[in-house]
Amino acid sequence: MTVKVDHKEIWQFVADLFQAAGTTRENAQMVADVLIRADLRGIKSHGVSRIPIYIKRMEMGLVNSRAEIRILHETPVSAVIDGGYGLGQITATKAMKLAIEKAKTCGVGMVCMNKSHHYGIAAFYSQMAAEEDMIGFSCANTTALMAAPGGASKAIGNSPFSFAFPAGEQMPVIFDAACSAVAQGKIIVANINGQKIPDNWALDREGNPTTDPAEALKGFLLPMAGPKGYGIAVVMEILAGVLSGSDTGVHLGSIYNDLENPQDCGNFFMAVDLKTFGDPEAFKNRMDGYIQDMKNGKKAKNIKEIFMPGEIELKKEIKARKDGIEIEDDTFAPLVELAKKYKVKLNYK
Repeated sequence: MTVKVDHKEIWQFVADLFQAAGTTRENAQMVADVLIRADLRGIKSHGVSRIPIYIKRMEMGLVNSRAEIRILHETPVSAVIDGGYGLGQITATKAMKLAIEKAKTCGVGMVCMNKSHHYGIAAFYSQMAAEEDMIGFSCANTTALMAAPGGASKAIGNSPFSFAFPAGEQMPVIFDAACSAVAQGKIIVANINGQKIPDNWALDREGNPTTDPAEALKGFLLPMAGPKGYGIAVVMEILAGVLSGSDTGVHLGSIYNDLENPQDCGNFFMAVDLKTFGDPEAFKNRMDGYIQDMKNGKKAKNIKEIFMPGEIELKKEIKARKDGIEIEDDTFAPLVELAKKYKVKLNYK
């Protein structure tokens, strides 16, 4: 069973909840922006399903609810930021804003950050740049979830990353992916809702394929495209973790399993102003033509439409803004309890 909620009302609830839990009003709204954007796009693994663990870590003092970012090193085109162990949606939004500001002045802006936290969907931040007529990029490192090829223990996270490219009349092209066969959050949601998972998503502790999400969470995620996915994960962790000075690999604690230490996640953000390469409108016109060529290509049998990266999610967002967001009962129940605990209004049908 599911609960249907209006996106504006659930956004208001999230903002009110995080403010009641200790963040400033402005920062609470940043958290709501990212989480609700995920649910609007059908990415339930990174939406309101994450709220209980965020609040729990805040209550335990493992997330600094009043953290302020601090610049450790800066040039006209770059910066290294200390996130102060704040909520990732807040620190990441501020870091990408800084990258965009630098790009407006210098053509390109690059910002890496340590002492961050789980930041939600990578696409939110790359799209921030695309909305400013820029090419956007963001990536993060995560707790070790995958073994290296030939390895028998968790060694590296699935290193989510996203590129976003603006277009003119067409939708922007937004690529957002983790380097594992599937984001761990989808397995977590399946476990919460008592659902099985495909047997090509993860291995159990003994290295066997499993359809049980609980066993998958005890074992290993499989990389996308085998060694290629592993290689991309390494590159993303170097950018997000090694470059920023955050914890990496097995040293980066789990958001769910390490309830003694704050997470020291790393992020990397880049914004490239289209004016650096000429007329932005000309670029967007060429993008429109390119997208149309791709979508007008010959289709396989029984295929009605070819989609560009991110297009399906963007269309889901348009529909959900009109019809509402559906949330599974098992995901929604903890939100009801938090609403009672923090005396925050939560409307739903």
